[in-house]
Amino acid sequence: MFCVLWVVWYFYHNRQGLELFATLSAGTIVVLLMLFTLHLFLYTFQFYLVLRQCSDRVFPFWTFFKTIVLGRLLSSIAPQAGGVFRAVYLKTKFDVSYTHYISGAFAFLWIDAAMNILLSIAVVGFFSPSFHIQSISVWWILAAMAVLWLLPIAFELVFQRRPSRQGYWKRLYLRISEMLTMVVGTLKHRNMLTAVVAANTLNFVNNIAILRLCLSDTPNASIAVLAMFFILLKITSYLIITPGNLGVREIAYAFLGSQLHLDPGRAMALSLLYRIFGMISISIFGVYFGGLQLLQSPNVIESSHTESHGK
Repeated sequence: MFCVLWVVWYFYHNRQGLELFATLSAGTIVVLLMLFTLHLFLYTFQFYLVLRQCSDRVFPFWTFFKTIVLGRLLSSIAPQAGGVFRAVYLKTKFDVSYTHYISGAFAFLWIDAAMNILLSIAVVGFFSPSFHIQSISVWWILAAMAVLWLLPIAFELVFQRRPSRQGYWKRLYLRISEMLTMVVGTLKHRNMLTAVVAANTLNFVNNIAILRLCLSDTPNASIAVLAMFFILLKITSYLIITPGNLGVREIAYAFLGSQLHLDPGRAMALSLLYRIFGMISISIFGVYFGGLQLLQSPNVIESSHTESHGK
């Protein structure tokens, strides 16, 4: 709540950043809605491929797309509610175990993070090899992210070599070890990995195009700068603090914008634009999938359980 109030207070005293909304023509708005719809499908497609591989279960893409859309609607109200809804729905309708769902979700985020790091390295290396955020070389930031990405592999090696515990700790140890092995094991499936890498690369380019259109009248918003904004967008989607990280991401964008010599208000407006167009895309599909009835249900999880049995 504090973050949201701070954003409101900032724009009340610094309204020039909101001028970014007025720069969008009707044609640009239509193109942005199309690009956000493409983003939603590409995101779902990647998650779908990884989860099917991890769970060894077959379920239709369109059904999974529905759980992504409805889950996003729920997460806009309560953090992690969308993931819980999706896990219960897939468990009830397609017998996807919670362990396999969590492993698949983590594997997807892990591969997604790896691709975004690699693509950002490629963008910075090609367009702006001397790129700095204040006095810090962006290469150090990307290197630190790469080290964090390697942690699951290191943890898997540790769990494989250490002896298991007894009782509750043994069960917990085996469950974590199973999930880590499953996550790291996704890298061995070349066909799936190739398709995910291709979709992720296309989605990266798609999102850079979205940010470029939103900042079309900002001359110093280079490709490298846009890549940094996208990386921050992904980080704030992995670590959820408030519903949709509303306010949190805007403040993070303001800070990054100030470090990149952009107006902080314009950077926050960029985050708001991305949020608004994303919600419009989600809402259109959400209404089609019965999201309004789901949101009005007093027990969302029970509703997902009943719905899956009724079909």
